[in-house]
Amino acid sequence: MTTQNHHQNHQLSDLLRVGIEQARLGYFEAAIEQFSRAIALDQTCAKALYNRGCAYRDRGQPSTAIDDFSAALRLDPAFANAYINRGSLYRLVGQLAEALGDLDRAIELQPTSVKAYGNRGRIKLDLEDYDGAIADFSAVLAQQPKFAKVLLWRGLAYLKQGTLAALAEPRRAAYQSAIADFSRLLQSQPRHAEAYNYRAVAYFQLRNTYQATLDINRALDCQIDYAEAYINRGMLRHELGDFQGAIDDYTTVLELNPDLQDRSYNQTLVGLALDSPDATLSEDTPLNLRFRLADLYDSRGLLRAQVGDMSGAIADYTLALRFNPHSGRILANRGRVFSRQEDYQAAIADFDQALEISEDDALAYCDRGYALYFLDEWELALADFNQAVNLSPTLAEAYIGRGHTSIRLGQGADLAMDDFRKALELSWDIRKPERSRPL
Repeated sequence: MTTQNHHQNHQLSDLLRVGIEQARLGYFEAAIEQFSRAIALDQTCAKALYNRGCAYRDRGQPSTAIDDFSAALRLDPAFANAYINRGSLYRLVGQLAEALGDLDRAIELQPTSVKAYGNRGRIKLDLEDYDGAIADFSAVLAQQPKFAKVLLWRGLAYLKQGTLAALAEPRRAAYQSAIADFSRLLQSQPRHAEAYNYRAVAYFQLRNTYQATLDINRALDCQIDYAEAYINRGMLRHELGDFQGAIDDYTTVLELNPDLQDRSYNQTLVGLALDSPDATLSEDTPLNLRFRLADLYDSRGLLRAQVGDMSGAIADYTLALRFNPHSGRILANRGRVFSRQEDYQAAIADFDQALEISEDDALAYCDRGYALYFLDEWELALADFNQAVNLSPTLAEAYIGRGHTSIRLGQGADLAMDDFRKALELSWDIRKPERSRPL
């Protein structure tokens, strides 16, 4: 080796050492300058490109970091840490297929890398491959059983796996596994708000509302501004009949996040929230329990109507429609409140739109029928009640409405009496005992 080469290598080594030390202390711009000088000195130095990529990542410049990791990998295709870091950044920018490819390659190169399995599990969690995520997280926990972040992620994977299980036994087993992981995490970090929040979700899915209530309150004790926990507590209170408490929690979410009222947020508010057992709070099958901002306003509108705040309910439904304008369910809900205010024209306009979107909604036909009835539009009302009965032969309200409309149209008492008898039978059959309301 010539003296010049020796000097260059020594200079390169110094630049890397100083750059790594500056990055470790959080001086990322200074570190980037050192690594850039090292690259200018030796353009084939994969280590300098890799470290500069790490500094760009920590400075919040993922695309520039990806470019550096890619350049490092062109120089050294067996650089496992570059695959791990590039893969985690691909996940961050939403390129999940590329992210998974990088982590697969990293694990081929380093079959025992805890970091690689942890990152790949996180990507599989995003891809809704819950079995795969659980397997990867389990590989990490076999080596590091108290790894808090991985316990949280595996618990989440079990929780989401439970929502997909078609049969009761696998669903129960998944929720119990989630509870076990969150409980292990809480042993070492007893004020971990997320663990309490998600354990509450698992208990709720197992119908243990007492433990769910304890955990969701603990989550909020640990983190007073935890919006997702307020949503979950609001849904739990709604389920238990504490309507005003639920309204308060939903209102807190919107006060904590005033930016959410900006339309650019569109639909998704948080990643995971409680799902009501009768699934009335979401139009979509709640496969991964995504909670949408439109649903929050819709839920609060429903609750406000139940406590008699009709103008508040209409305001909330109108906001819900701003975020999800093509929801027949929300339009029909607002139409019902307009009807209760005797604003039948506005109600009919909402029901018309709702039925354009959801043409098989028997209840919307029935409710439009009532609005038309009170405007003395009896022929149109009769058509709506007939359609409601055709679509849902067990809808008692439709028979009552049709009976009254028949009388108005002079069609004879016998037809009306048949409808009233049918409504009475149905009401008797479907009447459910009131649930106890512990909250």
